Amino acid sequence: MHRDSSRWGTFPGWSPVQRLGLTVGLVAAGASALLPQESRAQQAPPPNIMFLLDNHESMQEYPQYLPEAFTPGYYPTPINPGPGDLGGNGLAGHAINTGCSDPALVDAMSWFNKNSPDPRLNGSIPYDSDPNFGTTPQFFDPNLFLASRGWRLAQDSQEQPASLRSYFNATYGFSDAFAACWNQLGWKTEYYDSPLIKECQKCLVTQGWWRGPIVTDIWAEGPHQRLDQYPLPPEAYRKWVVSGRVLNVRPPRFVVARKVLKDVIATASHVRMGVATFGMGHDWFDPPALLEPMRPSCDQSLPTVNETALDRPRLMRAVNQTQFRNTERSTGEALFGLGGYFSSRADMRWDQWFHQWQPFNPGWGWPGCCNGGTYDDPYTGREGRFWGAMPIEWIKSSSYEPNTGAYLPGQPLENLETSRSVCTESQVNSVIVVTAGSPMQGDNTVPITRMMELLTAEGAQHPDGTPLVFNPSDPENNPDVGGINYCHLFERYPGVFATRADCDYTEYNWPHGLGVGNKNFMDDVAFFLSHMDLRGDLSGRQSVRTYVVGYGADYPMLKSMALAGEGMFFRANTDTQLREALLRMIGSPAPANSTP
Repeated sequence: MHRDSSRWGTFPGWSPVQRLGLTVGLVAAGASALLPQESRAQQAPPPNIMFLLDNHESMQEYPQYLPEAFTPGYYPTPINPGPGDLGGNGLAGHAINTGCSDPALVDAMSWFNKNSPDPRLNGSIPYDSDPNFGTTPQFFDPNLFLASRGWRLAQDSQEQPASLRSYFNATYGFSDAFAACWNQLGWKTEYYDSPLIKECQKCLVTQGWWRGPIVTDIWAEGPHQRLDQYPLPPEAYRKWVVSGRVLNVRPPRFVVARKVLKDVIATASHVRMGVATFGMGHDWFDPPALLEPMRPSCDQSLPTVNETALDRPRLMRAVNQTQFRNTERSTGEALFGLGGYFSSRADMRWDQWFHQWQPFNPGWGWPGCCNGGTYDDPYTGREGRFWGAMPIEWIKSSSYEPNTGAYLPGQPLENLETSRSVCTESQVNSVIVVTAGSPMQGDNTVPITRMMELLTAEGAQHPDGTPLVFNPSDPENNPDVGGINYCHLFERYPGVFATRADCDYTEYNWPHGLGVGNKNFMDDVAFFLSHMDLRGDLSGRQSVRTYVVGYGADYPMLKSMALAGEGMFFRANTDTQLREALLRMIGSPAPANSTP
């Protein structure tokens, strides 16, 4: 969206329902969004804010891919070139359109200039010089050359040769141009004194970057894409060598998101904060990984936050622990798990709702025991009839993956003695999602029928005042199963509104529901958390609001989630916009939870 639609404004041609829906969503999130943070220290207890950071593998990508631009007829076409010749094909790939002098390529790379006196163009200042990274205490060292692909840094569990460690806390690089070039060419003797490696060295000295060959032996050098994920872009197969300076000007998404979130944690005032990411693949439901529970403890939070107990460096180190390799962007499942974290362990309300309650016999096309399930995965053939059928599916404990030994987090829960998630009935509880894409690739294993059963029993209403309805029967033929879907309230493109079908996306998104208008359940989860009283140990309605920052993304589902969660949506295309969005959300407390 454009025309400042990253902030929920109204647009010409909106229907009264559309205007009402967005207005209600904004007012619920706090009409006084720009009040200074200091003002609330005297007004209310510190809000509880859980940052949910997207750790999907797409966060490794550059905000803009390195260019494939070329001038037709510019590149030489020698007859029978050898592997090390321009245009040759060898173990290092096909050397076509390589170099750094093609006018179209030079123009496409003009955002970087190693000879400029401006650090914003020359990249001489590391983007993130956090000393807690250890062996390489900065992203990125301007004096090193790193192996890259056109879409992201080469990651050591995916592409070869690699430059990014699999724990995302350090990089491999070379201070010598020849070593960096020969490394990218696989240390093969046929490239040692070749035209190709000479071109690479010259480019690194003059430009600070070199566009290299296209990978032809994918199985030897990667990357490899799973059958149930979108095909890779052409840029994934193009080799580059880039100076750390290039990366400081346009860092990968995860570096930007990580740095900005740490900056916000370092400066936010009068708030309790925690950090979470999407959980590793746990078969069906994937609980979030709680990297750091809400800090500080309640006795150190009221009436004001004790800075020592808040321990901002600890929260920032938690952000650094994020592993950006999730194959699913399980936003809805993570939100659901955080709902369990914000619920009370004193009255075990979450357990009573969802332990062995799915409900039984949800019906075909919905997850849960005992006659639920869905069709098999069209891409891999995985069987779908057992979709979310375990009795403890949504209260599962942590475990270890049997084949790899990887730790799989379980349902996060508050500790009543040391780290309560909610301290007092008058606090505002929020999850702020920072994500670079729409939830998908296996994010629908939540107890949708049970949530709707609880909501309709409470008489829940949509933002326009109409009652929530849900009819799970025969979803393939039922024209209106009900539930939550607000996609039609938002522009998909300037002047063109989305439809409910835009939240029904199913391609490369198995498993999903079968009911038209509610095939994806992420906005249903946000609605549930914002409309149900999650705690019986405190008076009033203790709910959780969902705020969403789309980092380079403004998909209708993200906006539907924010409206359903009585929060706000912002799109951020730059680090400055991302920082501004997060600070505005923290500085715009919603009204305190009140008795319904």
